[in-house]
Amino acid sequence: MVKSLTISLIALIIMKNLNMTIIGLGFLTIMSMEATSVSMSKVEFNGLYSMDLVMGMMITLTLFVSFLSYLSSVKIARKSSFNLVMVSISVVLVMSFSVSSFFLFFFFFESVLAPLLVLILGWGYQPERLQAGGYMVIYTVFGSLFFLWGVSDLYMKGVSSSMSSVSGAVKKSAMSLWWLYILGFLIKLPMYPLHLWLPKAHVEAPVAGSMLLAGVVLKLGGYGLLRLMMVMQVSLSSLFFVLLLMINLVGGFYAGLGCVRQVDLKCLVAYSSVAHMSLVLLGVLSNTVLGVAGAIIIMIGHGLCSSGLFSYVNSIYKSSHSRLLVMNKGGLLTCPSLVIMCFLLSSSNMAAPPSLNLFGEILIFGVSGWMSGAFLSILGLMSFISACFSLYLYGSCSHGKGLMFMASLSMSSVCDVFVLLVHWLPLNFLFMFMP
Repeated sequence: MVKSLTISLIALIIMKNLNMTIIGLGFLTIMSMEATSVSMSKVEFNGLYSMDLVMGMMITLTLFVSFLSYLSSVKIARKSSFNLVMVSISVVLVMSFSVSSFFLFFFFFESVLAPLLVLILGWGYQPERLQAGGYMVIYTVFGSLFFLWGVSDLYMKGVSSSMSSVSGAVKKSAMSLWWLYILGFLIKLPMYPLHLWLPKAHVEAPVAGSMLLAGVVLKLGGYGLLRLMMVMQVSLSSLFFVLLLMINLVGGFYAGLGCVRQVDLKCLVAYSSVAHMSLVLLGVLSNTVLGVAGAIIIMIGHGLCSSGLFSYVNSIYKSSHSRLLVMNKGGLLTCPSLVIMCFLLSSSNMAAPPSLNLFGEILIFGVSGWMSGAFLSILGLMSFISACFSLYLYGSCSHGKGLMFMASLSMSSVCDVFVLLVHWLPLNFLFMFMP
């Protein structure tokens, strides 16, 4: 399946027709969903590719978000070049999630920076995109070098670099400096206070870049951490473990407080990602079945929800040409259909039932209560502040007196509403198909 998907994506690169690329990505997404539904057991191909449920879900999420990001960018300039860059990002992401070797994963983990940087520099909005791209590259490359060091140290000790081989045979003590080796994944998630590159990249990136960055690229950090946990021995009572989780949870709560004080719509959605990804880090580092399951569910739910919110921000930006909250009030008067979708996505963002975020947070709350009462208390505050900034986003954009030029928003395209609806439907109905 992986080879077929890769060949199909390369064929889409050759096409210069954006409409055919959208149709092709939609077809590949359906194929990936069908393959994921039957891949409950782990399968490895030629020692290079592996296929399991987690990998299948991540590939499906990649193709799904790529498909929707194309629909949100039908009027973008230089379509042929944009097509090449976007499909290149999709190819690299699919290969990142499908390879079974730690070294190949590192290669594709770093390779996604190149087309993403081209996307930000080529289709960004402001001159500050140069600084944003530099922040993203420096942060990610610096952190991932420690991951390469850890995997090389593991290989030099006679351990295989295959993810599936080391999960049951390796001596877990081989990764004694685990807190240093996971630094690259903590930056990619990102974990507070290693998140400074993310708001800058989101603000300067075009809508397709923001959707892919929030929906899929951040999940590389969680996926890599999940795979690396198979070879790490983490003591729940160790100083580094407790300190890391405490900084993570307190930082996530502080990021939520920052969301409530934001005046830029893109910054608000970007900082909300920092708050939600702290839950993923807690679930993965717990190394329990419920914790890992909750982290995977939150990654899927956040990928759909944050991508939809960035698409909504782009929809109102096309009319007002401003991301400021004060310039985008009165949505109920100008475009009620967009406001309805904003409310649905905001409610899912605050983990309202029956969204995937609710099921993931329930599992994370159970694991945190088992680990420490202090962790559970901080998670309760994070859940409260998440509801606060989600309602703040909806209330600020929907109520109030709109400006005169916002009247053009009433003619918002059906495509924008369709993209938001397609984000929301799987976010709230995938629980019916959970294994």
